[in-house]
Amino acid sequence: MFYGLKPQLLYSMKRIILVFCLIISGLAAYSQGQFIIGVKGGIDGCFYQFNSGALNIPNNINLNGSGYIKMVSKGPSIPALFELIYGTKKFRVGYQFEYERIMTTSYSVKTYNQSGSYSDTAVYDPTITQHFFCHNILLEYIVYDHKNLRLVPDITFGYFHGISSATMAPYDFSSLNQNRFKIGLALNLEYYFGPYNVVVTPNYSLVPIKAMADPNEKGYMHFLGIHIGMRFNVTKSKQDAEKNPKKKKKEYVNPEEDN
Repeated sequence: MFYGLKPQLLYSMKRIILVFCLIISGLAAYSQGQFIIGVKGGIDGCFYQFNSGALNIPNNINLNGSGYIKMVSKGPSIPALFELIYGTKKFRVGYQFEYERIMTTSYSVKTYNQSGSYSDTAVYDPTITQHFFCHNILLEYIVYDHKNLRLVPDITFGYFHGISSATMAPYDFSSLNQNRFKIGLALNLEYYFGPYNVVVTPNYSLVPIKAMADPNEKGYMHFLGIHIGMRFNVTKSKQDAEKNPKKKKKEYVNPEEDN
């Protein structure tokens, strides 16, 4: 089932992202900075906690008109990322598309009644399929650059949407979310040789979640893991050119012309 933004907002976001990518491409073409293309994969852990009423719960849970539930899930997630980055000597800005295949097939449900007591229910369904998509603005700053090693912390801000299948899924993206905002922190360890960068990236992302029907029903998704990939410098930067200046060719002078 698809969950997304309102059509007008989605259209505006697409235009903003397109203009942003065109600006990056233009800067790369007419300046001495770097235009970088990157791809990453890896392994993440996805941790989810959500406090819900009767409007947003799995079909097998019945509150009998009162109380609330707390759903907790955790499990692995397989990420895939694509990056378009423009960089100067120290600062980088870019666009990042992020996909997460959430592999969780079980979760726990704590049902609380009005007296405060609760019962635990374990839910397992191997048919649960969850896909998470996010469009991020990426900001990076090079804090260390020595020989062939760089340390580059980054922060990302993005909007997400997703797909959930199976009636027993711990949440339905179509009923979430009033907030579509995601924030992430990461540290890129880059080993570069020529225009190529091998990147290892420990990372953490926080996704606040609220139900559309009732904003009091809310929770969080956490992604924690490590990404590994490659980045390619499409354009040669000014600092690289200064490190490896081209030797000027000696002009030939005909000795007969001096006589």
